[in-house]
Amino acid sequence: MLDRTQAPSVQQVQKISLPPIEKFSLPGGGNLYAYPEKNTEAFRIELLTKGSNLNAQNAAEVQLAIKMLLEGTNRYSGAQLSEKIDELGSFVEITPGFDHSSISIYGLKKHFNENIGLLSDIIYESSFHDQALNTLKEKEQNRLKLNMQKGSYTSSVNLRNALFKDHPYGYRLYPSDINSINSQQLQTFHKNYTCSFDIFLSGDLPSNYYQIISGYFSKRQPEVPKQFETPSFKESNAPKDTSHRDSKFVQSSIKLGKRLFTRSSPDYFRFMVANELLGGFFGSRLMKNIREDKGYTYGIYSSLYPLNHSGYFVISTDVKAEYEQETIREIYKEIKRLQEEPVSAQELEVVKNYMIGNYLNAISSPFSIITKYKTLATQSLPTDFYNNYLEAINNTSREDIQQVLSTHLQTESLTRSISGFI
Repeated sequence: MLDRTQAPSVQQVQKISLPPIEKFSLPGGGNLYAYPEKNTEAFRIELLTKGSNLNAQNAAEVQLAIKMLLEGTNRYSGAQLSEKIDELGSFVEITPGFDHSSISIYGLKKHFNENIGLLSDIIYESSFHDQALNTLKEKEQNRLKLNMQKGSYTSSVNLRNALFKDHPYGYRLYPSDINSINSQQLQTFHKNYTCSFDIFLSGDLPSNYYQIISGYFSKRQPEVPKQFETPSFKESNAPKDTSHRDSKFVQSSIKLGKRLFTRSSPDYFRFMVANELLGGFFGSRLMKNIREDKGYTYGIYSSLYPLNHSGYFVISTDVKAEYEQETIREIYKEIKRLQEEPVSAQELEVVKNYMIGNYLNAISSPFSIITKYKTLATQSLPTDFYNNYLEAINNTSREDIQQVLSTHLQTESLTRSISGFI
């Protein structure tokens, strides 16, 4: 009998491996990655396409090309397509991206065939009608106007543009680019790039899922042409701060960031532990100082965003205008404290346990497991990358924290992007 008067013993997780997946080549090109898990009654299929910023002339081309996929096909109008998705009890997700864009369907196992057929219709038979495009362009213009009134949006896009100027990672959406797009341009982009994809499939799958998938996605994928030469990253010794002031803003949205590395960097895991201490979770140094002690903000976080060809680090918060400069000073102070003073063994252990718990939670469903494999496939990482995760986190020392932050996060190297009151 279980003795409920005694708490279960606490055991340190030493090692955990991702479960194996199945990989196939598609008849027309590209790969199918699949992780079947029975008895969930649901599945997700994602087409990860090359229709991204890296292959586009501007951000509008990517946004409109991927979003037009749900505005109608040669068989269904946009409204009929939406009704069909609802009838199947499915959910469709469209995501423009820097390295890839994606279209995903979450569906029920009993409607697997119908969902796969519908996705095939969306990718191969999109109509790109002028009337639908004009309606979408109007929606995107209105969405952009609303976003431009949000300090968090403008500070984010301004920072990314400053960090990746003259590179597709730095694209921002402009009204003029939305207006200038035509349906022929989108069809060409779709044919050349969106129709080149890999498939990531997970959940409760029929035993013959490969035959079904290969039957619907057998058209030959295009040899992806290069529209233009992708600009190289230009190094800059002096970060160029950016500021956007507007009387409509009631707060200052602060973003401090710099261009950093990809997941393949030897410093990646150590930096992730250091970032967690600084601002990665609710118990971080920045949160304790600027939220709990000073009361300047409801939340402040720091994050590393690894992309295929680079990465960038961001500290983000919104504060009252009068606390703007003091908040920046306190951020710099916390960075320097971590560089100069070793963290306590207890604080480091708390952070490591939090990260390990988060990781275990992140591989608790078939959808999240296939996402890990998507990262491995798209960023050319070794197959044991995540299998070494726990060891890499546990082996990070207090001295590692000081060293990695002193190397990569000197305060004078941070670019400041602020949107706030005039």
